[in-house]
Amino acid sequence: MADKQRYQKEGENMENKQYVTEKDIYEMFAEVYYKRIYIPLNNETIHVTEATQCLLKSFFQRKTPRALLEPKIVVLSMGDLIHKALAEPLSRRGYKMEVEGEYNIGNVKLVGHADALKRNHVIEIKTSSRIPHEALEHHYLQCNAYNHIFDMDTGYIVYIHKPSGTIRIFDVPRDTERWKYVCLRAYRLAHCLINGVTPNPEPSWLCSYCEYVDVCPAPLPSRRKRWL
Repeated sequence: MADKQRYQKEGENMENKQYVTEKDIYEMFAEVYYKRIYIPLNNETIHVTEATQCLLKSFFQRKTPRALLEPKIVVLSMGDLIHKALAEPLSRRGYKMEVEGEYNIGNVKLVGHADALKRNHVIEIKTSSRIPHEALEHHYLQCNAYNHIFDMDTGYIVYIHKPSGTIRIFDVPRDTERWKYVCLRAYRLAHCLINGVTPNPEPSWLCSYCEYVDVCPAPLPSRRKRWL
């Protein structure tokens, strides 16, 4: 939240400047990025993204938030800009955009934001520097969770390859077992946040993109830093 306010203030201060620097452009991208970030109100509210990524990363993001590196903000903002570009044509085709939904797991509320909904299916749009041969597991879990939160029959993950513009779509049929798995993870994360218990690390290739790799007790062996 502090980062969002800081970038908004810096944007206002730029109005009187007579020149442009790289920092100015980074700040503009940050304004785009932080407007889209969902900030849960309490430890009993968990976002689907938090439950489907490494729980230790989600825990650190809540307890010791860190600003993203500027190049990563640019990359993530590009994905947001593609969402904005598709919003109007999708709306004209009958889709509801950026829909929020929630599901109660005991005293824990699981919140999700679907990119697009229409009748019996959900669409999740992802940009990537590499097109996968199959849907990435954390994306699959996220889309399937939206199938259940919004009571949809199926979902579609749309991958947009940034270097070439190639598009590939993967079906995500409604899967009850994977949905239960996400609910369990959401409940576990809430328990850890409420009680101050650190979740176990979940090493994967995503460690290469994590802002907390330096404090993780068991990160995947070091790789060259890449951007999404």
